Amino acid sequence: MQENQNSQKIERISVVDQIGDALKQQILNGNWKAGDKLPSETEIAKMYGVNRLSVRMALQKLSTLGVIDTRVGEGSFVRNFSIYPVLNEIVDFYASEDRIDDIREMRRIIEKESAVKAASLATSEELNVLKQYLDNYRQMFDKSNLDDTDENFCQLVNADFDFHSQIVHISHNRLFEEIYFMIQKLVTKHIVSLINRRRYFEKNSNIDYEKMHERLYTSICMHDEEAVRRTIDVLLYM
Repeated sequence: MQENQNSQKIERISVVDQIGDALKQQILNGNWKAGDKLPSETEIAKMYGVNRLSVRMALQKLSTLGVIDTRVGEGSFVRNFSIYPVLNEIVDFYASEDRIDDIREMRRIIEKESAVKAASLATSEELNVLKQYLDNYRQMFDKSNLDDTDENFCQLVNADFDFHSQIVHISHNRLFEEIYFMIQKLVTKHIVSLINRRRYFEKNSNIDYEKMHERLYTSICMHDEEAVRRTIDVLLYM
């Protein structure tokens, strides 16, 4: 008997994974929405013809991934999915000094595309908020230059991050925004490295690094996507 060419072999996929995939598909199909309560373990077991232990293990995996929220005595509920639980577990493995170039490339990919999208999608209100972050960055920049204490330096780093994170936010790409905040520790580490480099080179050049943030803001407001790309490249590589 010839094997059906359209059949899918699933014998290597565990029952737990099959249940988890089936439940995820139900959520993706919109059968269960955020906030909805899932059927009980017994009901799910009957639905798929499996035992309750396998269902419980599948629900535990979905809970770990942040797909559902299991509450003792209440049951399991669909969550607004966030990638945070996954990335938060692995981000520290990328925080070593030899990963600085990798972090820069990640920033370039996310921030350049976000800034380009912001140039066409950002509202006037969102641009006003971005201007506030820019003004705060300028203030922290001047303050740190006048009095280079650890506290002022940290405030400058945070102001730099806030400015760029607002750009990611106004790109209206939720996945970019979630990833960016999940790697905040890595981005901050790269910002520290860049500020130290800029201070060294600024003494030996005529480049005003503070103005690059203003140029990026202006390019976004002017909907100049090419200028946005050029400015991001300079900001992350100088």
